[in-house]
Amino acid sequence: MVNRITGFSGFDVDGTIQKLMKVEQAKVDTLKQSLQLLSWQKDAYREITNAFRSFKDEYFNNLKPATNFRSATAFASFTTTSSDTSKVVISAGAGAVTGSHNVNVISLATNAIKTGGAGVSKGTSGGLTGTNSVDDMMSQMKKGKQFTLTLDGVTKTIVLDQNYTDIDELAGGLQNLVNDAFGSGKITVSRNNDKLNFKPATSSSSLKIADGTNTYLNSLGFANGQSNAITSGEITDFSGGTFKLQIGDGTVHELNVAGASDRDGLITKINSVLADEGFENIKAIADSNPENPTGIKLVSLNSADKVTVTSGSTDDLLAKLGIKSGSSINLNGTINYSTNDIGKDFYIKVDGVQYHIDLTENFADDADFQTEIRNQLTAQGAPADLEVNIVAGKISFKTTDAHEIVILKGDDGLRDELGFTDAVNSNKISLTDSMEKIAANLTLSEPPDETKPYDAEGKIEFTVNGVTITATKEDSLKSIMDKVNNSSAGVTMRYDSLSDKFVLESKSAGLAEKVDVQDVKGNFFEALQFNMTEEVSHGTDAKLTIDGTEVTRSTNKFAIDGVTYELKGIGESTITVAGDPDKLLSNIKEFVNKYNSLIDTISNKLNEKSYKYKTKTSNAYLPLTDEQKKEMSEDDIKLWEEKAKSGLLRSDSLLEQALDDFRSTLYAKVEGVDISLFDIGITTSNAWTDNGKLVIDEEKLKQAIQDMPDKVTRLFTQESEIPYDSSDRATRFKQQGIAQRMFDVIEDNIRTTRDSMGNKGALLVKAGMENDTTDQENVISEQMKEQNKRLEALLEKLQDKEDYYYQMFSAMEVAIQNLNSQSAWLAQQFGGSQ
Repeated sequence: MVNRITGFSGFDVDGTIQKLMKVEQAKVDTLKQSLQLLSWQKDAYREITNAFRSFKDEYFNNLKPATNFRSATAFASFTTTSSDTSKVVISAGAGAVTGSHNVNVISLATNAIKTGGAGVSKGTSGGLTGTNSVDDMMSQMKKGKQFTLTLDGVTKTIVLDQNYTDIDELAGGLQNLVNDAFGSGKITVSRNNDKLNFKPATSSSSLKIADGTNTYLNSLGFANGQSNAITSGEITDFSGGTFKLQIGDGTVHELNVAGASDRDGLITKINSVLADEGFENIKAIADSNPENPTGIKLVSLNSADKVTVTSGSTDDLLAKLGIKSGSSINLNGTINYSTNDIGKDFYIKVDGVQYHIDLTENFADDADFQTEIRNQLTAQGAPADLEVNIVAGKISFKTTDAHEIVILKGDDGLRDELGFTDAVNSNKISLTDSMEKIAANLTLSEPPDETKPYDAEGKIEFTVNGVTITATKEDSLKSIMDKVNNSSAGVTMRYDSLSDKFVLESKSAGLAEKVDVQDVKGNFFEALQFNMTEEVSHGTDAKLTIDGTEVTRSTNKFAIDGVTYELKGIGESTITVAGDPDKLLSNIKEFVNKYNSLIDTISNKLNEKSYKYKTKTSNAYLPLTDEQKKEMSEDDIKLWEEKAKSGLLRSDSLLEQALDDFRSTLYAKVEGVDISLFDIGITTSNAWTDNGKLVIDEEKLKQAIQDMPDKVTRLFTQESEIPYDSSDRATRFKQQGIAQRMFDVIEDNIRTTRDSMGNKGALLVKAGMENDTTDQENVISEQMKEQNKRLEALLEKLQDKEDYYYQMFSAMEVAIQNLNSQSAWLAQQFGGSQ
């Protein structure tokens, strides 16, 4: 915007120039109005395009066969019944013939199936037996120890109610505890020589044993592995630096550590600075871990103090040590005495040596608990300066020498002590386990190695229907099954957990389908209890008679003469196919209604009154200028623009051509079909205002559907041998049914593919369509681009013209000012001479 100072001569320059510019602005307004009309016209064309698209999607969509009037399926309206739907169910489509038929299903089509033996898991029939001698571990069977049992997805925690020293007594005690947890008779606990056996009441049940969750550290207020030390990474830079240290919520101190030549020297420097600053309870020591030979640890001698280290302001020492800024030491717990302590344990590790704290009674007093821990540590030879402090339910550790102290969870669970390892902790195999782990839990894998699923090198190789599958003992059973199921072998492998067996089944039915397996490396299928001496398994074909005629099919669902049969069971049924003229009549009526609606939409645009020209009784309604809108209300603007938009497609040649093309599709004879729309009760309205809409004589149409359904179908759906993009469109038109012709008319107008000339549908070429390249590449958009270029040029000229006027009037004002000055001087001279 240019700021100008005018009017110093007393002349209204701005007002005068605004009046002079109105003539020039009128040219700009006219061009903007032309642009707006083009934009509205494009929108109007697109409304027609969307109407075409809606009609096409509803009645010419291959994905909607029931309403696709180009397909005979839309005219196949039948009702079907079966006297026994447990034997056969039918449906009828295009080409079906009405009538009743007797169907006798002799046999169903089956898939080829090969089944492994039931009880493939070692623990299915005999229960879950431990692998270790419990006699050797009776000292661990103490009151409070626990493990979990999961029966068919229900998990219960079993807690020993007393100390056990005899295996028979243990088995009896566990039986009582299991009965209390699951109910009597669900699981039997017994002695199997020197081992324990857990057996579910039914072989289909799944039973799993696991360790109890060790939550005792939570009762002590510690996390597993919590330590009184912060450990560095591998140190390569011993040049020292600064770091900040804070005790609890106290003052943050920044410490400056001098450099050294090696780790021991750096430790000495750090300890010297800590001592000088008064931090006697914090020491640096060497990391004893051989994998971190240059590492150090910052150790708190009094774990009641929370120690936090952060990066220094300059030359950050923590970065050189590989210690994260904000790291803290806090080995200070809060004891929960409300929990059961009997049978609980944990470990205190001091400088890498573990000391086992094993509780045999409940504690509710700080002093007693402190004494118990200290006594157990002393008995196991823990450092004498290791002081355990428990005050007001809070536990901490204090030493005079720098010791690293770590708290570790104990061995609450009894799974291993009862003889159940990771490999054998369930009576059923787990598909996600490795084959090596699963092999220990397979019935045939003990003892001979020749029944193991993998060979001596741990490799697995087998063929299914000639397709080779390879794996190793590290692969899970599920991953191997996935390889089979995703291969080209054409079978599905699955595990039946209830019967504990594997099944291979062909993906398709029929006599031609087969399942043939061979072990190559290892004995994968033999280990899963498949009979490797059996012949190849084959499927079977469906066999039936229809009115006494024998029929064989490879599937249980098939079509014959337009009737689809779905076999359900063995036996006889009477099926009936009857025409349903009411349904087809309803479909045709709806089609005609939608067609009439489309014709209405096009006709309304063609005949819409235009208000853009001035008449004796009305002004011209053109798009409003910005100045005009300023003087009008929103409602007035809306009403004005409604009239300005009307008639934009009045007498449009494209729409007139489309209407003519639609009309010609209705009345031209379909070659080879001896009936017309008139013959089936569909005619054109006599009212000229209906613009060629269709009218239905329902009785006549219904009769035609009943008497000549094939002819009615061909009248609409008959196809031409001439392709759409052929130059011989005339022959194509003659051969096509009415719906096929209508589809061509729609394609001619809204086709999104290009013809041999590179053009899309006529309406898209003219005005384009959203989500298509024609959205911007169309005739109207190109016209608007040209108009915009003209507008830009005109606006530049308008600015130049305005600048010219201001320059001219500025010169005039200067001249007037000079003239006024001269006049004043003359007046002064004449006045002075008097």
